[in-house]
Amino acid sequence: MYSAMRSPLVALFLSVGLLFGQAKKPAKKPTVAAPVAEAPGQWILGTVGVGKQKDGSMDSTGLKGLAVRLGDDGKKGIAYDLDLCRPIGAWSGKFTTEMNLMSRGDYPTAIGETIFVTGDFAGFMPGADATSLAPRKGFGPLPVGQARFKGFHNAGRSVVVRWELGGVAIDETAEVVTANEVQFVVRTLEVAPSAKGITLMLGKSADAARIVTLGAAKVDQLDGHTVARVDGSKDVTTVRIAYLPAGVPLPQSFDTDTPSMLLKVAKTLWPETVETTGKLSEKSGEAYVVDDVKLPVTNPWKAPMFTSAFDFLPDGRAVISTFHGDVFIASGIDDKLEKVTWRRFAAGLYHALGLKVVNGEIYVTCRDGVWKLRDTNGDGECDTYEAFNFDLMVTKSFHEFTFDLQADPAGNFYVIKAGPVRKGGRGFDEICDHHGALLKISPDGKKSELFASGFRAPNGIAVSPTGQVTTGDNEGTWTPVCRLNWIKQGGFYGVPPLAHKSVEPTDYDRPLCWFPKEVDNSSGGQVWVTSDKFGPWKDRLLHLSYGTCSLFGVLPQEVTFNGQPQMQGGVARFNVDFGSGAMRARFNPKDGQLYVTGLRGWQTTATQNGCFQRVRYTGAATRMPIALAATKKGIKLDFTCELDAKAAADAGNWNIEVWNYVWSAAYGSPDVSTLETKVAATELGNDGKLQFSKTQMSERKHDPLTVKSATVSADRRSVFLEITDLRPAMQMQLKYEIKAADGVELRGQVINTIHALAE
Repeated sequence: MYSAMRSPLVALFLSVGLLFGQAKKPAKKPTVAAPVAEAPGQWILGTVGVGKQKDGSMDSTGLKGLAVRLGDDGKKGIAYDLDLCRPIGAWSGKFTTEMNLMSRGDYPTAIGETIFVTGDFAGFMPGADATSLAPRKGFGPLPVGQARFKGFHNAGRSVVVRWELGGVAIDETAEVVTANEVQFVVRTLEVAPSAKGITLMLGKSADAARIVTLGAAKVDQLDGHTVARVDGSKDVTTVRIAYLPAGVPLPQSFDTDTPSMLLKVAKTLWPETVETTGKLSEKSGEAYVVDDVKLPVTNPWKAPMFTSAFDFLPDGRAVISTFHGDVFIASGIDDKLEKVTWRRFAAGLYHALGLKVVNGEIYVTCRDGVWKLRDTNGDGECDTYEAFNFDLMVTKSFHEFTFDLQADPAGNFYVIKAGPVRKGGRGFDEICDHHGALLKISPDGKKSELFASGFRAPNGIAVSPTGQVTTGDNEGTWTPVCRLNWIKQGGFYGVPPLAHKSVEPTDYDRPLCWFPKEVDNSSGGQVWVTSDKFGPWKDRLLHLSYGTCSLFGVLPQEVTFNGQPQMQGGVARFNVDFGSGAMRARFNPKDGQLYVTGLRGWQTTATQNGCFQRVRYTGAATRMPIALAATKKGIKLDFTCELDAKAAADAGNWNIEVWNYVWSAAYGSPDVSTLETKVAATELGNDGKLQFSKTQMSERKHDPLTVKSATVSADRRSVFLEITDLRPAMQMQLKYEIKAADGVELRGQVINTIHALAE
């Protein structure tokens, strides 16, 4: 997957040729490592390490980090831990390594010589008389009332970071200062009026001799660290901290004034634009066709276009994020797509996998939290990155992506976080409270709560106009195959280690539908049809497949299961295909058509790294299933068109099979007969855990059902299939070969799940 990315994304090794002589064993020149891939841009958000040791470990690592390039030449840097509100450390030499697509433990690390580092303690303590540093406890930000990260803004050659400590705002920037031909890093902090003052962590005590404070600060030692104690004041207090080279005193010419960058937002960083010409579908006679909104693959920012999420501004412009942390605004999206103009709006975000526009404001879900991106000076790009909600817990697991961003009618936001799947896909790394969790965030971003749990890798969610939440999930440990979940608050959806309950569940909430691998081997998100310009699907749910790059209409049915309301049903595939893994979809308020984006990163049939495409309803006749109901007497199937009564009434034109899966700690499940009661994993995997054998996985034990009769409704839009031995099944495959009333042949299938049979 990495070959499609620009070369700096992956560290490659170059070997030199052999020297051949008369010796039987030719001598080899030593292998020479290629230059380390350096991250572009002024800043990068991610899990950041400073102070690399010989064994590859880091002196100091921030799980939610912000690294900032410093100096005119960009060869110094500083990184902040946004959970602990501390500087991770600073360094000299280059910036950081890049972050590869999947980040399988390969996070940005400082390139060069360490200037200073800090330990896993809070960067600020309330009061000038703190007696101890606050250590990291578990994962996530500091408790409410302690220091919190609020965001940062672009300040040209640096950034200004805002912290808040007990309601007291603290603005911080770092710069490279040259005085008497000596270069050194300087942090400058402006502390708002505070009655009690603050205690500020500066660096480990080993660096004390090189740390000099200027302004209203007293230097002290605490818990192995150099700290600065700043007394309370009715006025704004300025503190400057100089980190000097070894043996170099502070130059007398050092300017003690607050740098102007702390007060102003800098000039525009990305004024360039790129124009692309889209391609309209050449298909004729189809109800739905796919138009390609061409991405700016070649661009002045050298940005990889692994598109991950999007939404529309009220004026019809699209806002599109990428996995690598860019956000672009595309204008000129009209019927012909002849001139689409792209401009970079934001950069440096940490795995941006969700985006939502609310009241014209842009919100983005990243691995570290939900950001609000603001253009405060009206120059067309984001200058203020506001930490809208930063409650998310982050560990070092490569797999714990935070997916999607949706909102309900009351203004609450929803994000969903994957589990910490181990390399190889089986089992989980260290688990935190948010792994495998669907989180609900208040409209103001100040509160978050666990809404549902037990998800493995849910790449996308949807919220209906009435507030109903859905999500998919992907095959793996405790997930037999992919599934579409109809969410209820407090529900548990299958993965016991990620249930976040005192006792692991022994049962789970059933999905609306399971998916065979050939139908959907890696689920994307969903979208509700809010447009009346999309044919007969208004007010219905659509499902995306990342793995098969496809689109499905959802056919839900409400039944009673175990005495409780339960959604079940199936899906019918649209005759469309996407260039990349389909992840996010939204309706454009201007043209009422469906737009889809996604990327190629893990298992998928995708041919492109990213895509932005339009599913356009042409007005031609639609010919596909649109509703399904399973009853004790058989299956009722509704179509969007009139059927040829003779063909539809022929029971031989309908073929039905059913089977079950096994819910277990093994990876995936074989197809199991509904008549079997006990099927278990029999072999040990490399991790020592039971897994299904190759024979079990290859043998598909499907049960055929007999269609006794097929009855066509009076309007010829429905067929009732009488099935005498119909029974609940995790998976049903209903294939048909019939005709529409106009003679067009209809060949297709419905994939569905039956939990209970209605009357």
